[in-house]
Amino acid sequence: MRLLLLAALVALTACTTTPPAPSPSKTPPMATEIGQESSQIDTMAIQRALRMERDVEKLGVEEKTFNSCEMGYGYPSNRDCRTQYMVVLNVRLLCRDSEGTISTILTEADVAPIAAQNIRWNLKNIQGQFQTDGLGYGQIVAISSRSQKRERLKLSLGNDFLYMRANEITKVITPRPWCSR
Repeated sequence: MRLLLLAALVALTACTTTPPAPSPSKTPPMATEIGQESSQIDTMAIQRALRMERDVEKLGVEEKTFNSCEMGYGYPSNRDCRTQYMVVLNVRLLCRDSEGTISTILTEADVAPIAAQNIRWNLKNIQGQFQTDGLGYGQIVAISSRSQKRERLKLSLGNDFLYMRANEITKVITPRPWCSR
């Protein structure tokens, strides 16, 4: 009798617990270069080979060039050799509970992280998306045929968007509409 009662209790408890929510992905999806067919390029391996693995809290952009034929990791070694640019851009997205221009300095108490949101982005001829973590940090990892440091980056959440130069973006404080997601 006790065994039957214990089995029923375990089954009841197993049905009433909720599984933990999945955490944002630590490995961002590969960006796609517009007009280029997708291939089997191992972006994470290239990022490691170029020593560009960065903690998401280290904000800003880093860019390195490499020769596609010398790199490997999905690039052919004997055809279409070209210089490519690996771009890693870390950003922190925060929102404030006001709109328009303000004349006061914002403190951490005045802003909230844009947490666990899928952010779409465009950077010249590259596009993709990333998911922010619980503190609003996100990372863009991309490979391009040209430098992206001085290009305009568009970040979009729903119908809201903003533009900044890639080499100027670090912590971004957005107005109220970005908060209400």
